[in-house]
Amino acid sequence: MYTLRAAIPGDADRLARAVSDGLEHYRSFAPVGWEPPAADDPHDGEMLCLLAEDEAGLAGQVTIQPAAGAARPVGETGLGHLRNLFVRADLWGSGLARDLHAAALDAARERGFTAMRLFCAAGQARARRFYEREGWEVAGEPWHEPALGLDMVEYRRAL
Repeated sequence: MYTLRAAIPGDADRLARAVSDGLEHYRSFAPVGWEPPAADDPHDGEMLCLLAEDEAGLAGQVTIQPAAGAARPVGETGLGHLRNLFVRADLWGSGLARDLHAAALDAARERGFTAMRLFCAAGQARARRFYEREGWEVAGEPWHEPALGLDMVEYRRAL
């Protein structure tokens, strides 16, 4: 069982560690020699980070923010950006990712977003299947993200 809450600034270090841990799993599909980038700060005034905790600690997290302030910013009115949906590996398949995803979309609606986008590594087959099951659709052509060193795919969905 877990509890879900909004992150606070005091959570920043463990959220960054969880992102780093999540990015480590990218080695299974990333090019040989790929190194994960340093995690960025999950807090600024425009972001909302939700986290799940269980008896073992941080179980998962997800962040939403306006697309205008995210990577590859766009000024589309009502467009939010979902990022850093990570679940601790021992909880994969538990339904926690689905719960965090649903909570993030609910929070996005409450913030007035009418649509969402996200970026997913093109080689991240597990995550891509998850997002497609949850109603996300590929939007546009893949591109290479130099900061991450991977090809990325944009997904979008209406709220």
